Amino acid sequence: MQPLMVYPFHFNFFKLTSGLPLKAGGGWGCNKRSLINERVMLIGFLLCMGVIPCYLCLDGRGGSKVGGSCIQNERKALLAIGADIYDPGEWLSSWTGQDCCQWRGVGCDNTSGHVVKLDLKYPYGFHDYGYGFYGAPVYETGKFPQPSKVNPSISSLIYLRYLDLSMNNFSGVPIPEFIGSLMHLEYLNLSNACFGGPIPRQIGNLSSLHHLSLQANAFFYDERHWNFEACPIALHADDLQWLSQISSLRYLDLSAVDLSKASNWLHEINMHPSLLVLKLSGTGLPGIPSTLQHVNFTSLTMLDLSFNDFQSVIVPHWVLNISSLVQLDLSSCNIHGRLSVAADMLGNLNRLKYLDFSGNQITGDISQSLWNNKHMEFLDLSGNNIIGHTQQMLGNLSQLRHFSLSGNQISGEIPESLGNLSHLEYLCLSYNRISGEIQKSMGNLLNLEELDLSSNQMTGSIPEEILGNHSQLRRLSLGSNQISGEIPKNLRGPSHLKSLDLSYNRISGEIPETIGNLLNLETLYLSDNTITGQIPRNMSNLCNLQWLDLSNNNFAGEITSLIEGFSECINNNKLDGGSILKSLILMVMNNNNFTGTIPESLGQLSMLADLDLSSNFFVGYLTEEHFSNLTKLDHLYLSYNTLKLNLSDGWIPSFNATDIAMCSCHVGPKFPAWLRTQTHLQSLCLSEAGISDKIPSWLWYRDMVYLNVSHNCMEGPIPSSLGSRTYELLDLSSNCFFGPVPNLKADYMILSNNSFSGPIPSSFSDEYMEPILLSLSHNHINGSIPHFLCNLTSLEVLDLSNNELIGGFPNCWSNSQPGNHDVLKNRRIKDTNSTVAYPMNLQSLHVRNNSLSGKFPSFLRLCKQLVVLDLGENRFSGNIPTWIGQSLSSLRVLRLRSNFFDSNIPMQISGLSSLQVLDLACNNFSGNLPSSFGNFTAMAELQEGRKQMLSDNDTASYYQESVLISAKRLELDYTTVLLLVTSIDLSQNNLFGEIPNEVTNLHGLYFLNLSGNHFIGKIPQNIGDMRQLESLDLSMNDLSGQIPQTMLALNYLSLLNLSHNNLSGRIPSKNQFQTFNDPSIYIGNHDLCGQPLPDCPANAPPHQEDDPHQEDEEVDRDNHDIIWICASSALGFILGFWSFVGTLMIKKDIRISYLRFIDRTYDWVYKELAIKFAMLKFVIGKSNHKHN
Repeated sequence: MQPLMVYPFHFNFFKLTSGLPLKAGGGWGCNKRSLINERVMLIGFLLCMGVIPCYLCLDGRGGSKVGGSCIQNERKALLAIGADIYDPGEWLSSWTGQDCCQWRGVGCDNTSGHVVKLDLKYPYGFHDYGYGFYGAPVYETGKFPQPSKVNPSISSLIYLRYLDLSMNNFSGVPIPEFIGSLMHLEYLNLSNACFGGPIPRQIGNLSSLHHLSLQANAFFYDERHWNFEACPIALHADDLQWLSQISSLRYLDLSAVDLSKASNWLHEINMHPSLLVLKLSGTGLPGIPSTLQHVNFTSLTMLDLSFNDFQSVIVPHWVLNISSLVQLDLSSCNIHGRLSVAADMLGNLNRLKYLDFSGNQITGDISQSLWNNKHMEFLDLSGNNIIGHTQQMLGNLSQLRHFSLSGNQISGEIPESLGNLSHLEYLCLSYNRISGEIQKSMGNLLNLEELDLSSNQMTGSIPEEILGNHSQLRRLSLGSNQISGEIPKNLRGPSHLKSLDLSYNRISGEIPETIGNLLNLETLYLSDNTITGQIPRNMSNLCNLQWLDLSNNNFAGEITSLIEGFSECINNNKLDGGSILKSLILMVMNNNNFTGTIPESLGQLSMLADLDLSSNFFVGYLTEEHFSNLTKLDHLYLSYNTLKLNLSDGWIPSFNATDIAMCSCHVGPKFPAWLRTQTHLQSLCLSEAGISDKIPSWLWYRDMVYLNVSHNCMEGPIPSSLGSRTYELLDLSSNCFFGPVPNLKADYMILSNNSFSGPIPSSFSDEYMEPILLSLSHNHINGSIPHFLCNLTSLEVLDLSNNELIGGFPNCWSNSQPGNHDVLKNRRIKDTNSTVAYPMNLQSLHVRNNSLSGKFPSFLRLCKQLVVLDLGENRFSGNIPTWIGQSLSSLRVLRLRSNFFDSNIPMQISGLSSLQVLDLACNNFSGNLPSSFGNFTAMAELQEGRKQMLSDNDTASYYQESVLISAKRLELDYTTVLLLVTSIDLSQNNLFGEIPNEVTNLHGLYFLNLSGNHFIGKIPQNIGDMRQLESLDLSMNDLSGQIPQTMLALNYLSLLNLSHNNLSGRIPSKNQFQTFNDPSIYIGNHDLCGQPLPDCPANAPPHQEDDPHQEDEEVDRDNHDIIWICASSALGFILGFWSFVGTLMIKKDIRISYLRFIDRTYDWVYKELAIKFAMLKFVIGKSNHKHN
């Protein structure tokens, strides 16, 4: 019988049971009892006939079943709901056919057929390892959820007991109030669905609710693009009173919901004695009460209050009363106190298995009592200030599965007992001070899945056991240590390994061939080691590899087979109908010795987002085929190779990159037109690219932060209407640009080596965009230095050298009192009497070769960080201020050459303990040379170049310090080796008196020039102690006496000039003096004799080197040396001979091999000689025959 056949009975039934006549007043009729009896009898009859059971198969509100057990009205509602849910794949493809109970995510009651379960959780791409930054869900490439809607038809599913809409994107709309009408709901999950606004109070109507998850998310995190998509409105609740109506609640998750105004949160939650799980992570709770009068939720097993700024003691006392607690998470709560106190307090929680105190301010030693909990399975104390020795940790935690102490101050070596924790699955000790070697006993941790020992001070090699025994290991991070040796060759054990990080160590050798066995490997970081050799061919078998970093090593060979292998992986996946999401995303191989060409198959790596092949030895052409399918390419670095782009004029790349660097690649001669298609471009480097063209106008209107087109032949003026353009770096140096200095703004602006003219523009004075680096050198800039220089408080480097500037430096304090200069500490100080502003962060100032004048700049007294000061080749005058030694204690280069400075050199200048280069030549300085010149600390020791000139790493990377130094009769620009140079040049002044003997204390000095002064007396006797001297010029003075014998110790001396003095005696003739064959270096000393000057007369007093006693001593020393050489040679011959002969006598196989070798050698020599003699005989015979 068809169900529809019971419709007449259905309606008659309702007439019979509801059609009782009523009185006008609403009461029952007079025959009420008899009518009721009749109706009861009729109902019993219908039950017997089976009519009521048929009714039970129908919708209680008039709906009917369709197909199997699906109810028609509910099916229509489901279709409307599904139409508003974003589905990028085949998630809802099963929602066809009549039986909706068979649809994916739909569950029906077995008896009534009503829909009781609806699971629409977004299923795509969400990583099972959790969340990214700020708690944002992490989605894989191509699986990012687009907006969905909550269809009101959900309210018609009134029998729902289970509803899950989590992980969708509802674009910040409020949680619909009609959800509160689903009175049968027991499970409600709206977490991470981008709902916004207040939580509706109607949720409190769901009195049957056992599970409530409203976890909010401020962002969705897209793994492919490394960016966030924000939810427009945050989810919040000003109070939690509505919770009191849900008395049966067992699971409550309000994580990331804004509860900052919910001051009653603990009181409301405490009213739920059945609560088992409470998650309030990142809710901005206004505080955490330390006490609670009565704890009701004593059944609680899990408490998560992480990521709240409590600023309180470690554990609130009321938590200790929850004896049932199994999991406690108080991470990142800004709680403080000593670890030992917390450990003692937690001793009452006997069931505790999970404890997370990470990211707080916990201090003190590793507490021994913490290690006595034998039930502990999860312990995270990372990101605190815990100290102690590794031997103190772990104790009796035999059940431990997860352990992290990273980001503390733990020292010592890893104990061997660590290998006894057989249940350990996760171990993280990174960012500590752990030293020593990796214990082989860690190979016993057979259940270990993740091991992170990175950023410590560990030494030794990687034990074979680590990569040989751990078949379950999925992640191994040993980066940023001092580990040496080679990568273990046995890589067959960790077949499940997904991530291997050995970067920033001292690993050498080659990558083992067994790397090809790690077929599940997704991440491989080997950067910043000294690994050599070629990349193994089978490494291209790693088809799951997504992140590859081999940068900063000594790899060699070609990469053709590697790239072709990766591209073949993609092609095979396509043929098999598989996903290509697990293909290479990042490939960084810069700063190696790779050679050869880049294969065209590179263009098949369709998922590649980051490619860095810079600073290698690649050659050849790059064609359109190289980039054909790189649709996701975002960062392209090919700089510093010998590559040439061969692209058609109309080429349109398939990618839209953010960063492109092709420095030193041949891109020109025209500016590449295809760059116009890169609308996302933020960084572009085309330095040394062979471009002889103008910069296209469209480039100036892109929102770029980094533009480097230096060292080309680009020409033309820069547009003047670019005042709103701002850059992080703008480098137009070494081109042919002309016209006014461009009106641009940048943190780091380099416009040097062009033909810009006119004054320095006022746009550089923008207080919202002050330059950090400003280089305008080698142009035709004129006018004076503007006063706004004083306001550039962020300025670190100013280079105005080789221009046409006039005037002096601006007065950075006007009407200020000199006595107040030492107390000027603020950025700008203003009062009623003075106004002071100065470039307080200035580290390097170059104004060489202009026409500037005036006194020594007084504002420099406040520039405490100044390292390089070059005022050379100008018209400055006056004296060097006495405050220089105290105020500029960081100064390493002081160059005042070719000015009009006068007066004495102040003795306070010796306070410049860091000074390496002092050039005061060609001025009018007079007086004695201070004896304190021997106190220059940096010149008294060898410079190893460990400390860069400029303290800011960014500035140092964009600007290379260059100082012109006169030495060895040359003027050279010192750049990269400037860190190693030490020099003093006081030539061409009016200094007099004797050369202080203290100058010879400068044992690390390379260049010394005191020529063209009026020094008298003798050359200091201890000058031989200055053993690093390479250039010494004492010419054109009034020095007298002999050349000191100690100068024979100056073995590095390559230039010497002693001319035009009053020196006398014999010129030394040994060591370096044998190379000084030019007579001009001694000319003008009438009493000097000996090579290369005329020989000394017979009655000339002998030089110390001609002393016969000394010659006898030297002969004796030579005889002793000969004896030692002979004895050593004899001993070496005896040891070598008997080692060889002894081996032959003892080792039979070696003896046989050696004799066979001798025999084969004899046969070969005999054969060759026989052939040669035979040929010679033949030739001689033939010649004789011809003559006859």
